[in-house]
Amino acid sequence: METSDAASQPAASPSVERITLIGPTGAGKTTVGAALAALLGWRFLDLDSAIAAAAGLPIRDIFARDGEAGFRSQEATALLAALHEPRVVIATGAGMVEDEDNLTLALKRSWVVALAAAPETTLARATAEATAQELTLGELRPLLAGPEPRARIEEMATRRQPKYAQAHAIFPTDALAPDAVAARIAAGLIALGRTPGDGAQSVTRRVEAGAGYDAVVGWGALTELPARLRALGLPPRLSVVTDSSVADLYLAPLLERLRAAGFAPDALIVPAGEASKSREQLAVIHDWLAERRIERGEALLALGGGVVGDLAGFAAATYLRGLPLIHIPTSLLAQVDASIGGKVAIDHPRGKNLIGAFYQPTLTLADTTTLLTLPARQRTEGWAEVIKHGAALDADYFATLERAAEALLRVEPATTTAIIARSVAIKAAVVEQDEREGEGGRRALLNFGHTLGHAIESVTGYRLWLHGEAVSVGMVFAARLGWRMGVTPRAAMDRLEALLGRLGLPTRLDGLGLNALLSATLWDKKARGGQTRWILLTDLGAATLVSRAPDEISRETLLDLGASAEEPGAASD
Repeated sequence: METSDAASQPAASPSVERITLIGPTGAGKTTVGAALAALLGWRFLDLDSAIAAAAGLPIRDIFARDGEAGFRSQEATALLAALHEPRVVIATGAGMVEDEDNLTLALKRSWVVALAAAPETTLARATAEATAQELTLGELRPLLAGPEPRARIEEMATRRQPKYAQAHAIFPTDALAPDAVAARIAAGLIALGRTPGDGAQSVTRRVEAGAGYDAVVGWGALTELPARLRALGLPPRLSVVTDSSVADLYLAPLLERLRAAGFAPDALIVPAGEASKSREQLAVIHDWLAERRIERGEALLALGGGVVGDLAGFAAATYLRGLPLIHIPTSLLAQVDASIGGKVAIDHPRGKNLIGAFYQPTLTLADTTTLLTLPARQRTEGWAEVIKHGAALDADYFATLERAAEALLRVEPATTTAIIARSVAIKAAVVEQDEREGEGGRRALLNFGHTLGHAIESVTGYRLWLHGEAVSVGMVFAARLGWRMGVTPRAAMDRLEALLGRLGLPTRLDGLGLNALLSATLWDKKARGGQTRWILLTDLGAATLVSRAPDEISRETLLDLGASAEEPGAASD
């Protein structure tokens, strides 16, 4: 059963409609601001550029004509106009904070973020920018004109530091690329529950598998986590497992939120990437739990994507014969697939997920705002699992995805949340009918595209292809195989391949070895009697398990998708 939780859950903090970046010259306000605006889907406004456009003069000429006082007056006018716009990231000049009224206005009408960088960093960046524009440093930054710009930078930084310190948040930029800083700023908004949501509401689907659990999908749902844990009556001591990439963005604010609610969390960080789904990392988690004398009933929280969910989930399933497992999926793939249904596992050199268990969580909580901070490639791969649900199980849902494709690429809050909630509901319904993937059961249909997908990952050593990318090509292969066998209608095949392409997913094999791929499919869990079995579409929204396909047709289909008979696709270092 799906329910809206908008009224029943604690209200999130007021949303932020504007972000103003302040900081010294060369801290990265323009480059970070542009990256942040692109991440959020907001407008970017460089205040100096707006001033220059309004005056019809470069900044250096405005300074020469009107002096600094005249420039500050024009800056105040431009800032006031910018702070009336919704959903805008504003990059200010370094000296904007010199005017107390301007700073106060920005603090009242926006979330003010100070970017910090050492003087040597800011001087190097400003010099490089001036060189790239074939200007002197003084022409680019009039306040740095003259000898000893480093001393001038240090003097201004010292004088303005108390102003920068009034910002709502401060982010250092010395060692990070603009995209990385932007992701951290977005994560800060998400942690506060202050990212605008366009009316997106939390949706809860009760999954009647195991002892039963709630699967929550919501824009800003992380703010609900403490209340959800309290409602489950869990002991205060919590174990959080995450990976190095997610930890950088979300671990500290999550631990702070849990501690503020009276819980006692501790965290273990594993390396990011598929290689962590190993016996070695599983042992690390077991050892960590044992060293802390974790007791049965004390929950383990899996904070991250599918790798963390599978690995930490298998640890929860096997330590003390089972700890309460809380999935907090931060990737699209994990939100719509890996965190629902109770499959937990680690990989084996012979194949993906060969060592695992069925172990249902106690709660799954998916905050769809975390998709904003995913690298673009990782967000894109997740759409493969979403499309899979429509292609194999629900034709109406597939048609909805076709209509919503562009909104999903923009991560529009209401549309994205509704689509993910629908995918969760589709998978939950299948799991409830066939919890342990019984022979001939409906749950096997969720493996549409996975037979070849897992083979692609295996022969490339789990390093070159992301899971969703491999599944995308696997679905194209299965559709074309079905069409060649007379099982799949041509229209279904064409629509599937078109939608995958619209959402940026691969549809070709890029020269992977034919024989290596076919050999790897024999390690698929559906294989029987040494024969690969395939999930094929009988139409959009309907699929069937085929015991075997003629070898020649399988080979021709793989070659048609770009597989190579020369076997160049084996894993190598």
